[in-house]
Amino acid sequence: MVFVEKYKSWGRTYYRLVHSYRKGNKILQFKKQLGKELLPKKRLEQIKKDFLRKIKGDKYTYLSGKDIEKIENKKNEYNKEIKKLSKLEKEQRLKEFIIRFTYDSSKLSGVDVTLRQIYLILKEGIIPQNIRNLRKVRELENHEKGILAISKYKGKLNNQFMKRLHRILFLGVENEIAGKFRYELKRNVKIAGASYVPPKWQDLKKIMTNFFKWYESERKEMHPLELAAMVHLKIISMQPFGDGNSRLSRLLMNWILWKRNYPSVDIPIEDIENYYDVLDQYQIEGNEKPFIEYVKKWYLKNN
Repeated sequence: MVFVEKYKSWGRTYYRLVHSYRKGNKILQFKKQLGKELLPKKRLEQIKKDFLRKIKGDKYTYLSGKDIEKIENKKNEYNKEIKKLSKLEKEQRLKEFIIRFTYDSSKLSGVDVTLRQIYLILKEGIIPQNIRNLRKVRELENHEKGILAISKYKGKLNNQFMKRLHRILFLGVENEIAGKFRYELKRNVKIAGASYVPPKWQDLKKIMTNFFKWYESERKEMHPLELAAMVHLKIISMQPFGDGNSRLSRLLMNWILWKRNYPSVDIPIEDIENYYDVLDQYQIEGNEKPFIEYVKKWYLKNN
């Protein structure tokens, strides 16, 4: 059984998880420090599950040994292939990814654009005659800049990086919200066609603080693919900005993968219903596993 123990050290109060079990005639304990504050119930339950899982010797939450083997094989194949490419070939490959990823991510975010239009804008520098809305062109160009930004960024995932990335996406598109969290704008949002209601702006700052604490505690514990999928899932559910959260969450998912030398994940627009289904299972039912499985599926298919 796992329970929370409150204790004092050097006059300060702390909390920790304790798991007691009998081995022969002895009572043994495993302990995990929680810190000075008691965590929210939902987060605490997840930590308890992870704590028990690690005691049992299961390294990762949702990925099996076979999953890890397939994921790592894909990573190794990808890195071997990349090493064989010339500088020009690497640039060409990145450009091809940018075009397809920008298309899928923009379509998933509701931008009405064709793959051919994106190719002409990003590859040829031509604005197609049937695009009269220059705001749309700027959105696509900004998304390309966002991909280039995450491919070069070596720092930490924090408020400043998220704001910088959002500013890149929305500068010249919607300047009044570019790089500003909803709690700064005092703005609530709704997700079209979804029953899920994102957190109110009054609650968002605390939720984001807990998100970054979660990330710091898990970034070395979770497998990079699990971590990338969970960051995507949590950010798109928090909706930290007034717009552009889904694009931002997919960029950050790939930033985590690239940072650890894993290939990228592109979610195709053709699979939009399944994408929304697994999002719903987390946002409405609190079930993370289907989304992890979904990202794993496209990681293995794409690469």
